[in-house]
Amino acid sequence: DLEFIDNPKAKRYIRSLPYSPGKSLSRLYPGANVLAIDLLQKMLVFDPSKRISVTEALQHPYMAALYDPNANPQAQVPIDFDVDEDLGEEMIREMMWNEMLHYHPQTSTLNTEL
Repeated sequence: DLEFIDNPKAKRYIRSLPYSPGKSLSRLYPGANVLAIDLLQKMLVFDPSKRISVTEALQHPYMAALYDPNANPQAQVPIDFDVDEDLGEEMIREMMWNEMLHYHPQTSTLNTEL
């Protein structure tokens, strides 16, 4: 499961860790829904190529009541998360605030009352 790691130092470090057999999620969360445990196990696979995809996770029986593929179609092109500019903390805070105000305009009046 380490073949996907390109960094030799990271690979060496992981190999130096003592073996751990892992924990049973159903024992850790005895009251959890068995389908939730199944989905969580598939999401926590170390090797990304063996891990459940987002689409597969959304189609998992545990998510069936929440996911409508017609309302939330899969992206047709990869999403680019690279930011072209080096944004400072204040700029990020302002952008987040403006995004929140876009979806929750009533928040601006709450802020002025404080």
